[in-house]
Amino acid sequence: MKFIFFPRQTLIRIFSSFLLLVIASLLLATGLYRKAQGPLENLTVLIDPGHGGVDGGTADHTGILEKEINLAIALALRDQLKQSGLRVVMTRETDTDLSPFISGRIDRHRRDLLARVQKARQANSLCLISIHCDWSEARHKQGTVVFYNYLSAPSKELALSIQEEVNKVQKKPQKAVPGRYFIIRQKGLTGVLIEVGFLSNTEDAALLKSPEYQETLALAISKGILKYCRQLIPSPSLHQH
Repeated sequence: MKFIFFPRQTLIRIFSSFLLLVIASLLLATGLYRKAQGPLENLTVLIDPGHGGVDGGTADHTGILEKEINLAIALALRDQLKQSGLRVVMTRETDTDLSPFISGRIDRHRRDLLARVQKARQANSLCLISIHCDWSEARHKQGTVVFYNYLSAPSKELALSIQEEVNKVQKKPQKAVPGRYFIIRQKGLTGVLIEVGFLSNTEDAALLKSPEYQETLALAISKGILKYCRQLIPSPSLHQH
C-alpha cells in the first residue's frame, strides 16, 4: 500500500476550507446566518386556498373536491414566489377551515372569510391572492379568470398582470373581470380572486387534477404577481454610488 503525502500548506488549506464549511453549516442551522435581503423580501403576499376542512367547495363529476385542487395550486404558487424572494403567508397549508364549529351559530362561512382577511391584515400583506375553482351548468365554460375589486385600481392592475401571464398557458384567453366577492372587497387590501378553471368542464377538470398543469398554472400566476410587485419597487437612484 502506498501512502500519499501532501505538502503542509496544502493540508492547511484543506483543513481551513473544511472548517469554514462546518462553521457555515452551524450558522445556517442555528439561524444566525441570513442571505442578503433584496427589495422583494420586504414585500408580503398572502395566498388563500379557498374552502378546506368541512367546506369542500364544488367538485367534478368524479367527486374530486375543489378544496384539494385549490390547496395543491396554492402550495405550488407559494414555492414559486418564495424562490423569487417574496415573503409568503398562507391562510392554510393543510385540509382545514378557519372557523371552528360553534353550536347554535349559522355564520360559519362568514367567520371563515373574516379569519382569512384578518390573516392578511396581520401579515401586513401587499396583496391577497384567493384561489378557487368554478362550476357552471353551462358545461362549455372553461378557463382561468381573475376577478378584481371594482373599487380598487391596484386590484385591477394586479388582476390584469396575472391574467396576461395565465393566458399564455391556457387554451382560450380570458379577460380579468370585476367581482363582488367579500374577500377581495376589503378596504386597505389589494385582493384578487382567481377561478383557476371550471370543474363542470371535463377538459378543465382533467387539467386541474394534473400535477404538471398545477405547476404550470402556479408559475404563470407567480409571474403575474412578481411583475406587479416589481413595478412597485423604486429603481436605484442613478446618483447613488
